[in-house]
Amino acid sequence: MISDIVLTGILKETFNKNFRYVETNSSDAFDPSRNIVSKIPVLFWTRDDNNPLMNAKNNVFVVIKGRLESNDEIGLYVLCETIHITKEEGK
Repeated sequence: MISDIVLTGILKETFNKNFRYVETNSSDAFDPSRNIVSKIPVLFWTRDDNNPLMNAKNNVFVVIKGRLESNDEIGLYVLCETIHITKEEGK
């Protein structure tokens, strides 16, 4: 069972009312020149419209601590328990 997740990445668009994507980048272990971009769905633990995850600007770097959850419509997602907004992308 996975109980704790730490996710770092760039905040992207919102969807499905209370969800937001966090974009992560990594390289392929067998081909370091290949960049892999993933969009991870995230939901803030209060599940309301007014929270730090939804109020932050697009393209900021974040560190999110939470846990994995799932539902029929979204599939697996990260339930954000804490969020730290560190800086604007590229700065």
